[in-house]
Amino acid sequence: MYNLAMRSNKTLSYFLRYIKKLPQLNFKEKYILARRLRKKTLEGIGKKFSVTEARVRQIEKIAITKIKRGIYQQELFKNEKYGS
Repeated sequence: MYNLAMRSNKTLSYFLRYIKKLPQLNFKEKYILARRLRKKTLEGIGKKFSVTEARVRQIEKIAITKIKRGIYQQELFKNEKYGS
């Protein structure tokens, strides 16, 4: 049980550091993703920015899409670079 908790804490801190370094995300997107990883409620996050829970979900979805797009573009660049 102790090892599992340690492993999940390391994973959580890894992802939090990763999110903070992403240049394509703005402050609000980084903040929301970090809080959601820490299991904070949509309502609590929404109060910070004076937005609804639905808007928090939208911002979270946009941020995740930006991350996926960035990773996909990196993979395309790698394949193109070495494929030629």
